[in-house]
Parts: sequence; C-alpha cells; structure tokens
Amino acid sequence: MRESRNERILGVVQRVLDPEEQVEARGVCWAAVRRPKVPLFLLGRHQYDVVLTDRRMLMFSRRRRRLRPDDVAFAKRFSALTLESARGGFPLARHHIATDTGRRLIIEWRPRHRALARRFTTALAPAAS
Repeated sequence: MRESRNERILGVVQRVLDPEEQVEARGVCWAAVRRPKVPLFLLGRHQYDVVLTDRRMLMFSRRRRRLRPDDVAFAKRFSALTLESARGGFPLARHHIATDTGRRLIIEWRPRHRALARRFTTALAPAAS
C-alpha cells in the first residue's frame, strides 16, 4: 500500500530532527518573502506543508511528489524567528515574521489550519518577549 503524503513528510522530518525533538503539529500554509515596495497581492505566494516541532518550523514545497531530507524549503528554530505581527482575519490568518538573517516572510493559514496558526503564535511568543 502506498504511503500517504503525511506519512512521507513525517518520515523525512524524523530523519532531520534532533534526538529529543518532538513533532507537535502538521498542516498547510501559503508563504511569500516580503520585498520592500511590493504590494502583498503581487507577491508570489507558494503553498507549503508545515511541520511544527517543539523547537522549530519546517516547510516543504508542495510541488514535488517525492520527498527527501534535502527538500526542506524552510527550517528555522523558533529562537531565530521574530513575530512582527499576527492577524486572525477572514478568510486567511496572517503572520509577518522576520528571521535572524533579516529575511521577512508572510505566512497565511486557511481556516482549517487556524489551530496550527495559533500554535505557531504561541511558539513564537516567548521569543518575541
């Protein structure tokens, strides 16, 4: 029987996790790199599979069918992320975050992944204060 996409993602994640790191949640988001003077509606958003652990966020592009450990599109520890703003609007919840390297991202969550968005906000809250 074929593995589901969720099983394949979790299999890849298990290979890149630290020994005591635990997967807490999984879902889907839309994300784009924020650029100065470019309106939000013109940014090229892409859809990503998201895995939140107790220490970091990992995003996998949804374009490929086969996943490998080197297919991680974004992986950062929560301590390396700064929550600039969070908005729970309709229809998409939105987070503006900055990385430790100065890169600014916009992450949007559909209504069915609002619990994942709240968990992400909670994970970033200690790093923001």
